[in-house]
Amino acid sequence: MPLIKSGSRKAIGTNISEMVDAGHPRDQAIAAALRNARKYARGGNVHEGFLHSTVPGRTDRLPISVKGGAYVLPADHVAALGDGNSNAGANIVNKLFKMGPYGSTPTALRGTGVSSPKVNLRRAKFASGGESKAIPIIAAGGEIVISPEKIMERFGDLNKGHKTLDGWVLSTRKNHIKTLRGLKPPKKD
Repeated sequence: MPLIKSGSRKAIGTNISEMVDAGHPRDQAIAAALRNARKYARGGNVHEGFLHSTVPGRTDRLPISVKGGAYVLPADHVAALGDGNSNAGANIVNKLFKMGPYGSTPTALRGTGVSSPKVNLRRAKFASGGESKAIPIIAAGGEIVISPEKIMERFGDLNKGHKTLDGWVLSTRKNHIKTLRGLKPPKKD
């Protein structure tokens, strides 16, 4: 049973009812319907965060949409950050940009007094017309999409953020190549 692709109240109610009627627990149905509504309320399935996929990095076979102004960290950069482990590299990027899984905002830890970070979106930095549109791209597994809001939150300016991220990718690649060249060859039996 496919969910209705809409963020309207009517679609949310219908999606919840259909999932409950199909035997899903009510809490699960509500969560799925609201997640679906958030996705389509902002203009489609816009991807943010780490691309979990069996498609190898640098192959560009995953058709996704990203927000205009987003930055895609290449898979080799992400893996190099984690010493060859893409998940470890993704964890580092998530901490740097205060992102949760799949680009979500980390939630508060209940009972610990720790709250989620407050986001101050500087909308004046976007082109006139408000929110940026969804841009279709072809991506690869292991890449990370950083939203323009997260870039501006960290760097204060989208252009400055893109230039800084370009430099970071190039620097990481140079250091990774240097590290790989310095490794001993595999042991022979």
